Amino acid sequence: MSIKLFVVDDHPIVQAGIENVFVDEDEFELLGAATSLPEAVTAVHRRKPDVILLDVRLGDTDVTSAVTALSAAAPQVRVVLFTADPQNPQIPRARRAGAVTTVPKDVAPAELRAIVRAAYEGTLRDEAPPARALLTPRQCEVLACVASGMTNTEVAQELGLRPTTVKAYWQEILQRIGARNRADAIATAYRLGLL
Repeated sequence: MSIKLFVVDDHPIVQAGIENVFVDEDEFELLGAATSLPEAVTAVHRRKPDVILLDVRLGDTDVTSAVTALSAAAPQVRVVLFTADPQNPQIPRARRAGAVTTVPKDVAPAELRAIVRAAYEGTLRDEAPPARALLTPRQCEVLACVASGMTNTEVAQELGLRPTTVKAYWQEILQRIGARNRADAIATAYRLGLL
């Protein structure tokens, strides 16, 4: 029995490249591809793939909404985020919505096949380093200070920064990890292994 794969990416060259990776592999069956979320949802509902390779930047579509919609169309499906930018700030939210892993688009063909196989088998192991790469070392310092209960002014004094600079760092941290406020950011940071 082959692993049924579906691709959601709005770049024909990427679709063609993925097809080349899987076309001669008996272990996999490439069911097709879609360039938009509505097209993908219809096809996924009908074809019931095992694994979906989902482009993180699919036009104007929010990737978290895409993960949710595709998972609803085929509840057993494993969504793998496929991206040219592994530090995209939308990725943590999409992972929390159900995507099983994130794969850079410059991955080697054999590694991509191995990841799709592991996603199908449910044997993927998540590592903390990709999450840690979401933040710069200075942003990690600011996050640690805030998590310890410091105000922006106290963080500024601790790190030798201006309060406005700390505020700018904090806004960027919230965006990068997909959090709404301090409490959400600290909880998310613990889940991602950032604290």
